[in-house]
Amino acid sequence: MAEENVNNKELEKYLSPIHVWALSFGCAVGWGAFVMPGTTFLPKAGPMGSTIGLILGGLIMFIIGVNYHYLMNKFEGAGGTLTYTIKTFGYDHGFMSAWFLILVYVAIIWANASALGLISKNLFGSTFQFGFHYQILGYDVFFGEVMLSVLAVLICGFLCIKGKKLAVNIQVIFALTLIVGVLACALGVGSTISGIQKIPEPYFASDQGFQLKQIFTIVALSPWAFVGFESISNSEAGFKFSTKKSLKIMSIALLTATIAYVLLAQMAAAGVHDKYVGWETYLADLPNLKGIEGLPTFHAIFDTWGDKGVFILGLAAFAGIMTGLIGNFIACSRLLYTMADDGMMPGWFGKLNEDKSPKNAIIALMAISLFIPFLGRTAIGWIVDVNTIGATIAYAYTSAAAFANAKKESNIEVMATGIFGVAMSVMFFIYFMMWSAEAMSTESYLILASWSVLGFFYFRFVFEKDKEHRFGQSTVVWIVLLFLIFFTSLVWVKSATDDMTTEVIGDISQFYEQHNLDKDPETVRQTEAYISSELRKVDRTLTRNSLIQMSLNIISLIIMFSIYSIMSKREKQAQVETIKAHERSRAKTVFLSNMSHDIRTPMNAIIGYINLAEEPGVTHEELKDYIQKIKGSSNHLLALINDVLEMSRIESGKLELEPVPINLKDVFSEVKDLFATQMTEKKINYVVDSEKILETYVYCDKNRLNRVLLNLISNAYKFTPEGGTVKVIISQLESRDVTKGVYEIRVSDSGIGMSKQFAAKVFDAFEREKDSTVSGIQGTGLGMSIVKSIVDIMGGTIDVVTQKGKGTEFIVTLDLELQSIEDIQKAEDKAKDKAEKKAGFAGKRLLLVDDMPINRQIAAKLLEKLEFVVETAENGQEAVDKVSGADPGYYDAVLMDIQMPVMGGYEATEAIRKLPDEGKAKVPIIAMTANAFSEDIKKAADSGMDGHIAKPIDVNQMIQVLSDLL
Repeated sequence: MAEENVNNKELEKYLSPIHVWALSFGCAVGWGAFVMPGTTFLPKAGPMGSTIGLILGGLIMFIIGVNYHYLMNKFEGAGGTLTYTIKTFGYDHGFMSAWFLILVYVAIIWANASALGLISKNLFGSTFQFGFHYQILGYDVFFGEVMLSVLAVLICGFLCIKGKKLAVNIQVIFALTLIVGVLACALGVGSTISGIQKIPEPYFASDQGFQLKQIFTIVALSPWAFVGFESISNSEAGFKFSTKKSLKIMSIALLTATIAYVLLAQMAAAGVHDKYVGWETYLADLPNLKGIEGLPTFHAIFDTWGDKGVFILGLAAFAGIMTGLIGNFIACSRLLYTMADDGMMPGWFGKLNEDKSPKNAIIALMAISLFIPFLGRTAIGWIVDVNTIGATIAYAYTSAAAFANAKKESNIEVMATGIFGVAMSVMFFIYFMMWSAEAMSTESYLILASWSVLGFFYFRFVFEKDKEHRFGQSTVVWIVLLFLIFFTSLVWVKSATDDMTTEVIGDISQFYEQHNLDKDPETVRQTEAYISSELRKVDRTLTRNSLIQMSLNIISLIIMFSIYSIMSKREKQAQVETIKAHERSRAKTVFLSNMSHDIRTPMNAIIGYINLAEEPGVTHEELKDYIQKIKGSSNHLLALINDVLEMSRIESGKLELEPVPINLKDVFSEVKDLFATQMTEKKINYVVDSEKILETYVYCDKNRLNRVLLNLISNAYKFTPEGGTVKVIISQLESRDVTKGVYEIRVSDSGIGMSKQFAAKVFDAFEREKDSTVSGIQGTGLGMSIVKSIVDIMGGTIDVVTQKGKGTEFIVTLDLELQSIEDIQKAEDKAKDKAEKKAGFAGKRLLLVDDMPINRQIAAKLLEKLEFVVETAENGQEAVDKVSGADPGYYDAVLMDIQMPVMGGYEATEAIRKLPDEGKAKVPIIAMTANAFSEDIKKAADSGMDGHIAKPIDVNQMIQVLSDLL
C-alpha cells in the first residue's frame, strides 16, 4: 500500500494522462534536439552509431523509469527524487539530490530561453538584431534577441502562475506540434533525399575509433538527452488518475523522444550540400557556415520543401523551446515547493495562490531566468553541460531508493532495475568526470565545483536552523560532496592547464613559422623573449587556477568544520540531556520508593486507628483521640497526593495564576493559626511577623501563595527538633513602580540544616537528602520544586541560606500589584454586606447528586448537621428528572458530582439550564467534585454551574460557598 506524502495535500489534482505525457516528453526534448545531431551525435558516432546509441540510451532511461514508477506508487504525492530519497535515506541525502536537481531544471530553462536568440539568428538573420550590442566570449548579444528570450520566460512563467490548467493544455499543443512537425519533416526529407529510406554513408564516424566506442559515446549522453522525462514525479500530487499508469506514460514519452532524436539525426546526415562529398565533410565545415546552412536539420528540410519546410521545422523547434520552458517551470517549482515543506527552503517558496500553484517558487525561477539571456549562449552552454552530472546523481539516488525499498519487500524485479540504474548512473558520472575530455567544457567543471561549495554553504544554513534534528545525520553525504568539490576543482585546473598549454604551443608554433631562427642574433633574442613571455603567461594561469582551487577547497573545509562543530555541540547537548534523563529516571525511582513508604505510613496509621476504634470497650475519649489521629494522617496523605498532582501540572505547563484581591496580613494570620497547634505540641517557638507590611491590599493568587507558605513552613516544622524555633517574617521593600509592592518573605528555622551539595539541588524534583537524620521524615521530594516553580511563575525569586546542624532560611521576593483605594473600599463594602445578609441554612433543601453511596452518605451527614434538608440522586439523569418534576423553587440548590454513569455533571447541568420553566432552569448548581484544578473550576462555570466545592470536602469552604449562593 502506498505511503502518503502529506506535504502536498494542498496541491490540486488537475493532470490527465495526455498532460503528463506532454510534460514528460516536453521536458526531455527541447531546442537541443535540433542542434545536437549536427554538433555532437553525428561527429561522434555517425548516423548508424547515433541511432543505435539513442535507442540503447532510451532503453536505459526506461529501466530507470521503472524505478521511478515503483517509488511513485509507494510514496504518493509530489517531490519525486527528493521525497524518495528522504523517505529511504534521510534528509541529508534528500538535500543533496534536490540541490543538483535544481541545477538540472534551471539549466534546461536557461538553455531553452537563450536558444531563441540562436534560432532567430539562423532563421531570420538580422531581424531581431537591433538595440545595444556586445560580445561575451566571442558570442554576439543583441538587445532584440535578449528581449525575445525574456518575453518567452515571462509568458511561460505567468502561464504557470495564473492558469496552470491552461499552461498544461498549451504544453500538450506544443508537444504535439513538436512531434508531428519532426515526423512530417523527416518524411519529407526521406521521400526526396532517401535520408530515411537509406541511412547515409559512412554509417559511423571515420575518425572516432572503433564502432562500439562510438555507440557508447552516444549512450553516455542519454542522461543529457532524455533528462526531464522523470520530472512528472514532482507533479504526482496533481494526477487525476492512478499512478499505476505512470510507467506507460513515461514509456510513450521516451519512445517519442527517441524517435524525435533519431529522425533529426538522420535528417542532419541527409542534408548535404552538393559541394561536399558526404556528411562528414559538411559537418566539418559547419563553423564556417551561417544561417540555415549552419543548421544541418534545417538545411535538409530547406532543400526539400524550401521556406515552407523551414517554417514547419521552425515551428516544431519553437514548440520544443516552449515545452522545455513550461515543463521545467512546473517541475522545478514543484521541487522547490516540496523543499520548502521539508524545511530545506524558506517557507515563502511553499506559498500557493488561489489556483493552487506554487506561485512564489515560479516567481523566483522567473527572476533568476530574466537576466540569463544577457550572458550569451556560450556562458549558458557551460551551465547546461553540468546538468548531466545533476541528472546522474538524481537517477542514482532514485535507483538506490528503489532497490532499498524493493529489498524490504523482496521484489526481485525492482531490485534488479535498482541495481542496474545505480550502476549506469555511476558509469555515466565517471565517464563525464574522468574519461571524456570533450564531455564538458573546462568552465563547466568550475561551475560544478562552485555549485557544490554553494550547496555546502546553504546546507550549513539549513542545518543550523533545523530544530527537529533531521539534518546532519549522515557524514557520508558530506564526505562525498567534499570529494566532489576537490575532484572537480582538480579536473578544472588540469583542463584549464591543458587549454592554456595548447594555446601557448599554437602561438609558439605560429611564431616559429613567421620567424626564421637562422637569421641574425636579434631574431633569436626576440624568439627567446617571446617564449619566456608565453611561459610566464602559463605560469600566471596555473598560479591563478591553483589559488582558485585552493580557495574552493579551503571554503569547503571551513564549512565542513562548521557543520561538524554544530553536530558536535548537538551531540554534547544530547549527551547532557541523556545524563539528565538518567538522573531524573533514577530520582523518580527513588521517589517512587519513598512515595511507597510515605503513602503506606499514614495509611497504616489510618487503618490501625480504625481497627483500634472498632475494638470492644473503647472509651469516648479514646475514640475522639483515634479520630483526631486519623484526621491528621488523612490530611498528610492528602498533602502527598496534592504534591504529586501539582508537580504533574507544573511539568505539563498547565499551571496558571489566578490573581484575586487579598489582604496579606489576613493571609499570614491564617497561616499562623493553621500551624499554631502542631508547633505548640512540638514545643517549637513559632513566630509569624507581618508588621513590616506597609501596603497590605494586593492582587495575588492566594491559593498559590498559600501553597508556597505551607510547603516552606511545613518543611521548617518537619526538620526542626523539639524546643527549636520557626520564624515567618514578611516585610515590604522599596519599589520603583508605584503600582506594585515588593515583598520579602523569610521562613527560617533552627533545624538540622542542609549540606552545601544538597542545597544546590534542593529545588530539583524528587530530591531528598540521604541522611540518617532525615530518613524517618516523610515527604515526596516535590515540595521545594513546587515552591520554586510557583515563585518563578509569579515572577519572583527564591534563595536558600543553610548550614548543616544550624538551620535553614528560605528567602522569597515577590512583586505584587497593589489594590487601588476604590478596590479596597468595594471589597470592604462587599464583606460588610455579606456579613449582614448571611442567613442560616435551616430548612433549605438541597439535591445531592453523587454516584458513590459512601460519598452521598458523608456529604448528607455534613449538610444535615448544618440544618439542610437533603435529597439525593445517583446520576445526572436522575437529577434532571427530579428538578424537572419538582415545583420551581423546591430545591434551593443542587450539589452536582461531575464524573457519573448514565449522565455526567456537566451534561446534567446543561440539561437543567435548558428546561422550559425558567424557575427550574435557574436553580443554583454547585460542582462538588474531585476535579479540583483551576481549569476544572472554569469548566464548571462554563457549563452553567454557579460554584465549586472540591473533594475531599473542606467543611469551611463548603459553608463559604453555600453562604455566598444562599
